[in-house]
Amino acid sequence: MNNLDSMMSEIFQVDTALESQRDSGFDLSTAVGEVVDNSIEAGSTNIKIKTFSNKKDKSIETIVFADNGIGIDSSIIAQSLKLGFSTRYNQRKGLGRFGVGMKMAGLSQGRRIDIYTKPLDQDSYYHAYLDLDLISKHEQTHIIASEVAGFPKEYEDQMKWDDGAKFESGTLIIWSKIDRLVNQGKYGNSISETLSDLTQFLGRAYRKFIDQGLVIQFDGKIIELEDPLFLLESQRVLKLIGENNFPAAIYDNSVIPIDGEDVNITVTLLPEVLRRVSGEGGNSGTATRFKELHLERKDGKISILRNGREIYYDVIQGLFPTRVEAVDRFIGVEISFPATLDEYFQVRNVKRGAVPVGKLRAEIRKILEKPVRAARKEISAFFAKTAIEQRKNNVIEHTPASKAVNEAEKTAIPGRGGLNTPEEEVKSKIQDILEDAGIDTVNEPDLANKMKQQINDQPITLVDSSWPGKELLDITHFNGKSIIKVNQRHPFIKEIYTPIKNVASQDPSNISKDELVILARKVESAIDVLFMAYAKAENMHAKPDDVYSDLRTQWGVFSGAYVRELLKSF
Repeated sequence: MNNLDSMMSEIFQVDTALESQRDSGFDLSTAVGEVVDNSIEAGSTNIKIKTFSNKKDKSIETIVFADNGIGIDSSIIAQSLKLGFSTRYNQRKGLGRFGVGMKMAGLSQGRRIDIYTKPLDQDSYYHAYLDLDLISKHEQTHIIASEVAGFPKEYEDQMKWDDGAKFESGTLIIWSKIDRLVNQGKYGNSISETLSDLTQFLGRAYRKFIDQGLVIQFDGKIIELEDPLFLLESQRVLKLIGENNFPAAIYDNSVIPIDGEDVNITVTLLPEVLRRVSGEGGNSGTATRFKELHLERKDGKISILRNGREIYYDVIQGLFPTRVEAVDRFIGVEISFPATLDEYFQVRNVKRGAVPVGKLRAEIRKILEKPVRAARKEISAFFAKTAIEQRKNNVIEHTPASKAVNEAEKTAIPGRGGLNTPEEEVKSKIQDILEDAGIDTVNEPDLANKMKQQINDQPITLVDSSWPGKELLDITHFNGKSIIKVNQRHPFIKEIYTPIKNVASQDPSNISKDELVILARKVESAIDVLFMAYAKAENMHAKPDDVYSDLRTQWGVFSGAYVRELLKSF
């Protein structure tokens, strides 16, 4: 080797460079998306994806992609597997741009890629491949295309219509020697979870194309579009929520003009049927039937579309007016832009991220401020409305506490308040209580009878009510019984007690640790304030010890007994 040779080198070492590039940021969904993008670019109307698994451990060994596009011209099929090659390099009209996506996507999952194609208006079939194992052994040094008799027998059914007729043209891509799609044990993702995520990704990322007639099949099942804004029709969604509840309400539809192009921003509020009861998260309680919509995964997520194809679906910190809240899962936000504005969204070659740059980010945040706040307010108002309905239809809402008190009262000294109250006066008092609780005894006789039965059976009854006074509680005593009316308008009930009840009724998976810590701190301080407010109330009497001493003792005795009994049920 002469000195000149020692000062020269190839630009990169193919085998080790390709191995290192396997971890280039693709997961299965984004990798599959690169192939689907190419199929759409090739004018495909039908795209089939099929997985082949190892029967022993269910790991995926092969993935086959078939489309009815125009195929790949014989002059470029070999180059189509060449890193950096693209007939549309740096173009901004389609879905691709850099010429590395499809190749690196395939190699990120498996060690071999095969391409078979039948170009439009030709009778010939062509094949090319890239195999990392052969490259590492220096047995493959070039990508060579060759003419073949047809598509491989084991996969040729993928290149046919449902009636058995062959696609007039198209491309078959095979990822084999897959070594990245295995069940990952206790702390990793299972294959079923990964494939479920892929199904959702395909329906969401290509929703605009599916809405325009594109058919994507995955393991024999046609993918339905998934629109996080609930504006595009899906038979699955219509069946779940009913046609009368569709589409979502559009809260904002703004445009930001940049360099002669438009960035479109759409904000929607999901249908009421999905968000009737606070704490259900759109997937539990009465909303269990909507579980397959996975609303609990959508908190504050923003969908960003580039040329109609979603390239980002996640939270963007600081874009909502305040921190992301649980109710934000019911708010749809979509930002759509043409590829000519890639630089304004910092688009990378792996179509997995897009974050608006400084000034654009600030403008988007300004636009989102009003509709997001309005949507949150509407959600809270509707929760309050349905909560009133729920309280009316569930008069035994305080069941755990009521059960504990009933049990403790079996050995407690009987109450003496209002002994010997005449029956007619008792009926009148109960009627007043029912009216205060918003129960119509004429039109809601079953509900009224249920409440009367509860009052007659229990020594102490809690009733949710509402009135404009400053009182926290109003207590009625008769014949040793007590009926406590809780004023829902009081700040302690409205801001502390009710939110606690809402959280207690939620699926734990819908609540973050931070939210629980904040709520716990609020509750701790609120209880302290409640104690201090009681002390202040006593202090309004000139001789509180003489008047309230026995009351404090009795309160301590009974609260201790009731709490001990209550804790037995947890």
